[in-house]
Amino acid sequence: MKKLLLVLVVVLLGGSVAFAQTGAGKTLTLAATLADTTSIIRCTKDMSANIKADTNNAIDIKVFPSSTLGAQNDFLEGVQMGTVDMCIIAAGAVENFYPKYAVYSVPFLFRDTEHAYKFFKSDISTQMNEEFLAKTGMRIIGLFNEGYRQVWTKKVPITSLSDFKGLKMRVPDVKLYVKMFSALGCNATILPYGDVYTGLQTGLIDGVELPIPSVFTGGIYEQVKFCTMTNHIGGPMFCIINNKVWQSFTKDQQDSILKNMEKATSADRANLVTDTAGYVKKMKDSGIKFTDLSSEAMSNLAAAMESVVRDLYGTLLPKSMLDSIRAIK
Repeated sequence: MKKLLLVLVVVLLGGSVAFAQTGAGKTLTLAATLADTTSIIRCTKDMSANIKADTNNAIDIKVFPSSTLGAQNDFLEGVQMGTVDMCIIAAGAVENFYPKYAVYSVPFLFRDTEHAYKFFKSDISTQMNEEFLAKTGMRIIGLFNEGYRQVWTKKVPITSLSDFKGLKMRVPDVKLYVKMFSALGCNATILPYGDVYTGLQTGLIDGVELPIPSVFTGGIYEQVKFCTMTNHIGGPMFCIINNKVWQSFTKDQQDSILKNMEKATSADRANLVTDTAGYVKKMKDSGIKFTDLSSEAMSNLAAAMESVVRDLYGTLLPKSMLDSIRAIK
């Protein structure tokens, strides 16, 4: 059904090319899995309105949240093919197209969202983005963040490494996540974000690792009882555009998009602090128990995760590169 909807959107918006050329300008599609109420989608819609005003209605970005146009891999492929103009997608999900983006999923690498954003603006990141563009025809124009990932379970809280053993843990379709949670002893189960709620409801999975905003805004908290605050990986999300679409804009239009993208991602990082605090309070009020790991349990978790990173990406992401990222101030 989602693929049918995508085809219908493509047909309605211009056939083989996703954006529609009208007398007033171009209408673009932007796909995301995130719910309407998330900070990222709110900021993206504000950005769209500002770009439309800045460009005198020449560019109108229509946002399709809540997996309306399919799962992450569906619309990422759509952006590459030109059937979708833009998308907001977890950085880790782009690893299948460009393995070096696994750097955004290295456990405990980034201190906070500001650190991740400073890396995104660094020379290392710029070179990576240019290589990705040359390889795929997709251009990364912004970095949002949905917050640090925590572990959520239905039946028992996670208090030590041994508690992961045998747990049916939902993970995204990303090799690092599958290997990482398998190394913890879980039965790592790949499932699209849009199917997590029913997966928990039916018992297909016992738990999930997701950021607090995603769990609250997606209603997933209704199906879990415990949250273990692991903060194991941040939630960076790229905004990506088909490069042919990008090249169809004038320099002034490109500048408007980048300027308003900067404002949107900055607003999102500010919202993340206040929104997350509010979500935690509401979830605690609903009965969810939040747990912090002991320093020993956290060290064991970090060691198990980092060993997987070394095994998978030792040459691709050398220690010198990771150390230089850690040193960013």
